[in-house]
Amino acid sequence: MATYAEYCPIAAGAECLADRWTLLILREMMVGAHRFNDIHRGIPRISRTLLSQRLRTLVNRGIVERASMGAHQEYHLTAAGRDLEDVIWGVGNWAVRWAFFDPEEHELDIVWVVWQLHRRVNFDQMPAGRTTVEFRATGARPGRAWLVSDRNAATGCEMDPGYEVDLVVCGDNHALHRWYSGVSPWRREVSDNQISLQGPSRLVRAFPTWFAPNPFAGEITRHQAAQRRA
Repeated sequence: MATYAEYCPIAAGAECLADRWTLLILREMMVGAHRFNDIHRGIPRISRTLLSQRLRTLVNRGIVERASMGAHQEYHLTAAGRDLEDVIWGVGNWAVRWAFFDPEEHELDIVWVVWQLHRRVNFDQMPAGRTTVEFRATGARPGRAWLVSDRNAATGCEMDPGYEVDLVVCGDNHALHRWYSGVSPWRREVSDNQISLQGPSRLVRAFPTWFAPNPFAGEITRHQAAQRRA
């Protein structure tokens, strides 16, 4: 295996973490994905073959452990992996300040956004019983996706799940990504007619409360405030 051949902690750390996709794989486990398919849905542009290779490497490096859970294999962070959480989120916070801009067209993927949103559902605010939300992204890279919440569990769907839709979220794809990430607040995109809701008024009013903020929303807000003061 190629190494940097330097007796330096940064070189040693880079040898463990600098492979393409590795940080995103760790991110997925840190937000609760443990089965292969769930990890892949969080980073759908990695091939399944390469994901399998990266997971095997992380296991060999002692950062991830593989466990049999009945008929399923799961991947969990070891103590070494859990110790990386501040590092991973720190990279994201650094990027907010220096490398995270308005979404580019090739970064738009409404199915991915809804998959990420299903992890942030605030079940205390959701209606009782099953609630199905259809997202319709227009503009660049248009598409549709569905979020289904039922009895304190939620999932994101690429295909129509076949349930009656309770609420439809229509919006420009860039605007939906800006809102999801915390770059732009919901009320701004709605007031600018970039996003609209179709459904019963009680659900329309409640929708913004259904999701916890993006993990980087606080840093984004601080950075935007600093830019306005500069």
